[in-house]
Parts: sequence; structure tokens; C-alpha cells
Amino acid sequence: MKNRNVKTGKLGEKAASNFLKKKKYKILKRNFRTRFGEIDIVCQTRKVRFFPLVFVEVKTKTGDRFGEPWEMIDKRKIEQVKKMAQIYLTEKDLNETACRVDVVGVWLKEGTEEVEKIEHWEDVQITNYK
Repeated sequence: MKNRNVKTGKLGEKAASNFLKKKKYKILKRNFRTRFGEIDIVCQTRKVRFFPLVFVEVKTKTGDRFGEPWEMIDKRKIEQVKKMAQIYLTEKDLNETACRVDVVGVWLKEGTEEVEKIEHWEDVQITNYK
């Protein structure tokens, strides 16, 4: 089960990276890891004046079982991504850089590696506390 989840996650991250590239995002790093956790994608957008860094959490679903990708994101997960983002900014000496957290949801067709749908939520803020 775990190996299948890892494979599904990798497929989703690749699809999300390709999707973001098509939206003119520059991918800076995939799978930034420390002992505290991981950020799936670090990228930069050219949509706004200051070119903020974007820390992306990717959630991948196969079929329609067990809810939607956004239902797997809670306050704890966003806080984890923010902590990892701070580590990244410190390591790269970018502490004054504007940044945000986005989520990309990827749906794969069940039993295949084919992407059925991708959605991108920018500047995610969790207001419903679980």
C-alpha cells in the first residue's frame, strides 16, 4: 500500500510541476527535505510585480474514494509547510522575500497514470480549525 501511495504521490507531483510550468511558473526545487518535513514544489511566479516564491503542497487522488484533495489539507499541514518554507528561506538567505503557500490537487484516473483533472488554489489560508 505504501509503495503505491508513494508512486501516486510522485505522479501527482510531476503532473503538478508540468501544470505550473504551463502557467509560466519557474520550478526552483522539487521535494525540498529536512528532518522536519518536505515541501513538494518550490517555484516562482511572474504574475505579480515582486515575483514571490511559492511553496506548493501537492495532493493526489486516484478515483473518487476517500474525499477530495483539499480535504487532506488542514491547519496543521499548512503550518508544517510554512515552517519548511522558513527553513528554505533561511538556507537560501532569502528572508525578506515575499512568499505564499499554494495547493495543487491532482486527480488520476483509477487504475491508470493518466491525469483526469488538476486544480490550483493560490495563497491558501485555513480558517476552519479541526
